[in-house]
Amino acid sequence: MRILRFTGIVFLVFLAVVFTLPLLMKSTAETSHSITINAPAQIVFRQVNSFQNWQKWSPFETGDPEMISVYEGPAQGVGNKHSWKSDVMDDGSMINLQSEPYRFIQNLLDMNGNGKAYDEWTFTETADGVQVTWTLKMSELKYPFHRYFGFFIESLMRPMQEKGLTKLKEISEVIPPSVLITLEERPEILAVAIYDSATINQIEQLSRDLYKELKQSMRSGRVNEAGPAFAVYYNWTEDTPIRMRACFPVAEEVRESGRMNLYRLSGGKVLKAEWKGSYEGLGKVHLDMDAYMADFGMKFRGAGVWEEYIVGPEDNPNPSEWITHVFYPVE
Repeated sequence: MRILRFTGIVFLVFLAVVFTLPLLMKSTAETSHSITINAPAQIVFRQVNSFQNWQKWSPFETGDPEMISVYEGPAQGVGNKHSWKSDVMDDGSMINLQSEPYRFIQNLLDMNGNGKAYDEWTFTETADGVQVTWTLKMSELKYPFHRYFGFFIESLMRPMQEKGLTKLKEISEVIPPSVLITLEERPEILAVAIYDSATINQIEQLSRDLYKELKQSMRSGRVNEAGPAFAVYYNWTEDTPIRMRACFPVAEEVRESGRMNLYRLSGGKVLKAEWKGSYEGLGKVHLDMDAYMADFGMKFRGAGVWEEYIVGPEDNPNPSEWITHVFYPVE
């Protein structure tokens, strides 16, 4: 009986300690870890700004190959949401609340009513690349047991943060950098042009034919170009004909002839990228432009994008010396 009584007293003392200590613990907790990644902030930011990319580097996802994931909302940025079911990591969800390219990201984690948890990322440019800081902030931790989790958060989470940042560094440092993109204000351009369309495998030949026809019409009408040739593209799909307009800028209105018509390319805000190299590399430039617009939530203004051929095969036989400007009109 004495042993049972003693055991009961010990158990009561244990319970008293278990439920008293959390009263002395904070209802908030925070842990943070940083790493320097030798890559542009833009590249690292994109790996974090889309939960679909977390599958490649997050220790919470790579730790459970059987995790069932559901993604909702936009593919990146504010509103991007990831919900998961996992026997290893438990069930949960996370949604992007703030996305400031290429500086800051804040996500909200669902703690099932046991407190609030914010997953925050900062990106700071340095001479060696970008310093990435991953911070987990918890508040309103419920008494008693979630306060224990908050108390031990540093030892529990830091190894996971270090593992994730190391993998993020490994992935980001091998991704080719994007082209430099700037936002500019462009004036209206008056041009002569020919409009046509072709399938994607015929568009290169069509472009050559259109410029040849356009130059012949310009010579016949004694029209001089006032700048480099450019082409406006209205779509780029594999299953429908690509619609394009081959153009030369002119200094003043001229007489139209045959298929050669006057065309006004409206001015306004544009994203501009410069590409030096063969035309085969322009596909990546357009992908970079699309990604940049998605990062900042930009929308197209107008119907088409255009390429301006500053230096081409007629100027230099070496494709590595060709220079092309790509423009996306934006609101």
